[in-house]
Amino acid sequence: MPIWGYLLIILVDFVIISLAVMFIITYKITFEVFKDQLVRTSPNKWGRECSCVTNPEHVEMFEQGLRWGDENKEYKTEVSITNDNLKLCGEYFDFGFEKCVLIEQGRAESLLYDYYFAKPYKEAGCNVLVIDTRANGLSEGDFVGVGVPESRDVTAWINYITENYPQNKEFYIHGICIGSAAAILAAAKPDFPKCVKAIIAEGTYHSFYESFREHLVELKKPIYPVLWQIRLICKIHLGIDIKKQSPINYIDKIDVPFLLLCGKQDAYSIPEKCQSLFDKCSSSKKRLVWFEKGAHSHLRINAEEKYDNEIKKFISEITEI
Repeated sequence: MPIWGYLLIILVDFVIISLAVMFIITYKITFEVFKDQLVRTSPNKWGRECSCVTNPEHVEMFEQGLRWGDENKEYKTEVSITNDNLKLCGEYFDFGFEKCVLIEQGRAESLLYDYYFAKPYKEAGCNVLVIDTRANGLSEGDFVGVGVPESRDVTAWINYITENYPQNKEFYIHGICIGSAAAILAAAKPDFPKCVKAIIAEGTYHSFYESFREHLVELKKPIYPVLWQIRLICKIHLGIDIKKQSPINYIDKIDVPFLLLCGKQDAYSIPEKCQSLFDKCSSSKKRLVWFEKGAHSHLRINAEEKYDNEIKKFISEITEI
């Protein structure tokens, strides 16, 4: 073999070894990110405290929600269910209506965060169910399932309320981020409760895979191989494909009315992705509402009157159908 042949073999081996070493190093880093973002590593992680005390808007949302909860505490009942062998905790506010909304938050938030979104629903004549999603608040669980197992919990919670509080003839779901993904995945299944009349979704992503990609872009971190690795890790440890088991692959299977609330400043559920998600939605009654200001999950704090009015108007239209 000529000398250049040996040099080529050495070069190829060097490249392969270098890539393998890089993959191992970044895999370790990615696994730590996975643990930080999706694994409840201690009972105190993702409790019922404000999840982002360094963000003034987030703190204001949390405090406004607490005030709403305190003002309506006489209507509150502690509730719980067991699903997938996990005890899940919630609170049901019974205002004497025949409609109810399930509010489901995103990652790292508890039901106290949900209080902030309850006001327009009470004004629209809805009782309110807020929940600690699995691995958050007082609910059991070790992992956040990016909407996949949470979709099973959505159905279980609605069935529980309709069975134990049968005055609730109609249900709505208000989902934020992962909460909206859970609602969409639940609605695409054949066992989705018929009493659900609409889904209202904020900060909905195509897939957690793409949302995580935008997170890496925002942090100015290398996208590859980290993005591939987080998908692999979720497959191994959660049994979830964060690219395939996602809203964009299920939204054409839902038939309930759908209101999508999108922010033009959202860095994770970016505008063009929200538009294509809306376009693919198969519901015969759907509406997309844009908000000029507001980061991810922070639309209402920047346009409360518009946000609330859009919800109340949509519910009123659904009620008239």
